[in-house]
Parts: sequence; C-alpha cells; structure tokens
Amino acid sequence: MLPTQQVYDYVLEFVFAVYLLDPAALRLRLAEVETPIRMTLAGLEFSLPELYEFALMEIKADGEQSYKSFRRCLYGQQTQVMLRKLGGKIEIAQNHQHVNKSIYRLQLLK
Repeated sequence: MLPTQQVYDYVLEFVFAVYLLDPAALRLRLAEVETPIRMTLAGLEFSLPELYEFALMEIKADGEQSYKSFRRCLYGQQTQVMLRKLGGKIEIAQNHQHVNKSIYRLQLLK
C-alpha cells in the first residue's frame, strides 16, 4: 500500500468492502461515532468530504493523503471495477452540482 493512498485504500477495504460483505459490522462502527454517513434501505450514503473525514478519524491519520488526492483516487482508479467484483456500485443519490456537496450511494448490485 502506498502511503499517499492510505485513506483511499482504507475506504475501499474497511468501509466499502465491509459494507458489501458484512453490513452489520459497519453499522456498529457508524453507531459508535458521530458521522453524517448513513446506512439506508437503498445503500450507504455519504458525501466525499464526510467519507474522507470518517476514514481519517478511524485510522487516526494526520492527513498523509490529502482530500484532493483521495478524491482523485476515487475517480481516477478502478474503484467501480473493484466494487463490482464485491457485488456493489456507487451512484449519485443527490446531485448538488458540486462534487463535494453531492451525496453518493454505495449499493448492492441487483
């Protein structure tokens, strides 16, 4: 794992993969902290800044990967391909015409 992708890698493995494979475990972690990230019947909903802050808090990192780098990784790498292998995909749940304000949803493929 490259240190410059620490937050991105953590989100893929310990947030997205856990949601898709063991949602109850992620539900417990979300209940332990104050976060706007929420699990709904439709999927895991979050904004990109919320997701970044949650991951930083969980790994107790001091921003070794900047938010801009994290966001670039989400969009530039094969995030959707990896999620599809686990049975999920990310869609825009609420488009607020700005990437940092829009709400995204990770959901199981049907």
